[in-house]
Amino acid sequence: MLVFRRQQGESFLVGDNVEVRILEISQGQVKIGVVAPREVAIFRSEIANLNRQAALSDRQSPAVRGAIAALQKSLGRRGEK
Repeated sequence: MLVFRRQQGESFLVGDNVEVRILEISQGQVKIGVVAPREVAIFRSEIANLNRQAALSDRQSPAVRGAIAALQKSLGRRGEK
């Protein structure tokens, strides 16, 4: 894992076509912006993990599938990807 520090207003590049910008830092939270081509999928890690779980849900019990669906729905209500 590469670790480095950035201040508000600074950015870093991932590959040739993805820029990650530090937009705001306040009260222990960091607001990040990502500039990338449309074909690059960008998800918060917890959403990506839910998507992976959903893909495996055919092998899981109906109760587990229901819990995953409920969590995805509640996260989706906040309008975040």
